[in-house]
Amino acid sequence: MSEQSPFGPATPTSTPQLFQTLIKMPLYGAFDLDGKTKPSEQVREVRISRTKFDDYCPRCEKHTTWTAVPLPDLEQRAITEKDRVAMAGAQTSSRPLSWMGDFVLRTACARNADHVANFYFHTKVVSSTPGAPLSFASSPFKYSIIKVGQFPSLTDFHLGDLSAFEEGMSKQQRREFVRATNTAAHGFNVAACVYYRRVFEGVLIEARDQYMVEKNMSDWPEFKSARTDERIRLLRDHLPKFMSEHPELYGILSLGVHELTEEQCEGELPILRKAIELIMSDKLMAARLKRDRDSVSKLVAQAVERHKR
Repeated sequence: MSEQSPFGPATPTSTPQLFQTLIKMPLYGAFDLDGKTKPSEQVREVRISRTKFDDYCPRCEKHTTWTAVPLPDLEQRAITEKDRVAMAGAQTSSRPLSWMGDFVLRTACARNADHVANFYFHTKVVSSTPGAPLSFASSPFKYSIIKVGQFPSLTDFHLGDLSAFEEGMSKQQRREFVRATNTAAHGFNVAACVYYRRVFEGVLIEARDQYMVEKNMSDWPEFKSARTDERIRLLRDHLPKFMSEHPELYGILSLGVHELTEEQCEGELPILRKAIELIMSDKLMAARLKRDRDSVSKLVAQAVERHKR
């Protein structure tokens, strides 16, 4: 299995992997065809693919299985083209390139076939033999597939993951997480690091406030003067487990904000997003456990009261 990138497999090795890489790219993200297979054949196989994959459906508001739905007549067109090539041999070498240019990939939700998602792409020549005119008709040329639109938006799909642990987030943390999702979906990767770091900082400050209330403290000079990793250690018993176990996460987020390029941040975003999701999942479990403890404690106290002699 190939290594994962922010929007799918880093080096797709099959038509289903390439399909998912394309639909999960941000707007105006580009994918360069590798040249190992004829570009027209790669594009043709993606356009007639019936790939299945699991993802969130914004209209169902649930996770579901999506199926690629080739546009009408594309499959028959591919069969006819193969027959013509088989009959005429090399004489039809330019015909397959008609699969290039602008095209649409459509997917349908298994829960409701009326829930469809459309993804729009443009194919262009990105390099060629020096001095040669740009054309789709010559094999030495390389091609890039660019996503130029989609509906529902990538943000709509990403926000589905938020519903799993939204109960454990404050309103401010949710806003920051949504902004991180929006900016990442449009390729603004450094900005996404900024918002993920703000979510991280919000959880830390929330834990500080809780600790100070429990200790009846109006000020905490030691916390104010401490570095972030030291603050995490000071509050380790009040923080989500994943956060207390990985204080170095803040350093990676800060590196993304201050030093990494957009491309470098793009490579780190899947890890950072998953880390923030785990922090929120830990918060959610802690909140639910506290609620259950409080509820059952009251019931136990009532039972004890009922049976007092």
